[in-house]
Amino acid sequence: MAIVKNDPIYPFKDSDYSNPRHIIVEGSYEEIGFDLGTLAMSEYGCKLCVYDDPVYAEARSEYMAAHWPQMLERSRGIQKAYGLPENDVVFDATVLPFDWYDEARGADLGANTCSGAVLPIEKSKDGATFVSRNFDLTAMPLWSGLLGKIPPDGAKNAWSRGVVLETRPKGGFRSIHVGGQEMLAPWLDAINEKGLYITAMHDPWGVGDEIGSPGGQNVSGVTLTQLFALLIDTCATVEEAKKVILKNRIMQTIMRGHMMIADKSGDATVFEIDRHSQAYVFVDREANEPLFVTNHPNSRYPGPSTYPDFDMTHEHNTFTRQCILRDTYAALTPPFTKEDVTALTDSIHCAFVDDELAEAGPKERTLVNTTADLSKPEISVRWYLGDIGPVAGTNQVKTRMSEFFSFGF
Repeated sequence: MAIVKNDPIYPFKDSDYSNPRHIIVEGSYEEIGFDLGTLAMSEYGCKLCVYDDPVYAEARSEYMAAHWPQMLERSRGIQKAYGLPENDVVFDATVLPFDWYDEARGADLGANTCSGAVLPIEKSKDGATFVSRNFDLTAMPLWSGLLGKIPPDGAKNAWSRGVVLETRPKGGFRSIHVGGQEMLAPWLDAINEKGLYITAMHDPWGVGDEIGSPGGQNVSGVTLTQLFALLIDTCATVEEAKKVILKNRIMQTIMRGHMMIADKSGDATVFEIDRHSQAYVFVDREANEPLFVTNHPNSRYPGPSTYPDFDMTHEHNTFTRQCILRDTYAALTPPFTKEDVTALTDSIHCAFVDDELAEAGPKERTLVNTTADLSKPEISVRWYLGDIGPVAGTNQVKTRMSEFFSFGF
């Protein structure tokens, strides 16, 4: 089998920030790994991450065999694509990263980023589960721009080479990953044919490294970014996903984050790693209520009465966004529709004139907005194309976004 599609999602213009492609690959897990490894190496300049010591590679291979055989098979295909033996102990063949520059182990991202929302199925039209999220990040090469370094010649901006990756493995769940910077499981959002949806947001209160390598080095178990694919490979429901999480060792290397998980039955939860105990914690959506996730732990700050002091003029502050989401939700009239959940994330669209005033990162923008109907299941995506200009009388910038493009099974 092979890659059966690799096409631009829309006609690219030189002025467009995002140039995403729709890639469909099918076959055995090993064949999928080989095909994506070959593509990542030849067209995206992917270089495999290197382990600090052979013991990490050996232990990781044994771990995958015991806990995630699908990934072990993919890695065998990637090793073949890169001309490596199966017993290689130098390179990490479980990730295919691209467009990362100037990583800094042990650094602190220190920025507010993304937001997500799940509407209550009890109040939604036709009993559907509607979810939406803004992927907010700096519109510059990562991590060079945030570290104050000059990126290398030809460096690509963050998530500018977006990917919608549809995989059709023999004997496994079909899935769609929406993201970029990684070809095996593009990081941002994921959905499978069973109606399980997964995304993640920055959580500065979490446990782990930031601005680090996506793989190799001293990684053990699975990284948070790989957890997307693990759950999509093996789970159909939120409850199944919780159990898989609790059975695994999860590391955070690119940024500390917490994960929003929802399924077509309406169940939804936030998975967080407690900073002090390092316990794996779940905060479930309550019946008849929405679930909102920004950049603080829901387990520590579950609602407005628990929030610390903050200034609502700082529009991208994590607690400000929670309040805006709650106010926007209160103005909606059930039965809720897919357009309603999009209106929620539109209310906290990220693009500001004065980033520091807003408490946003430098040149931070909503690079991708996704909305999903898990009853179908189907995910709709639009991409950041560029700025139009300041909105008079506000600190906001009006941006150009693509139209929505929908992907399903």
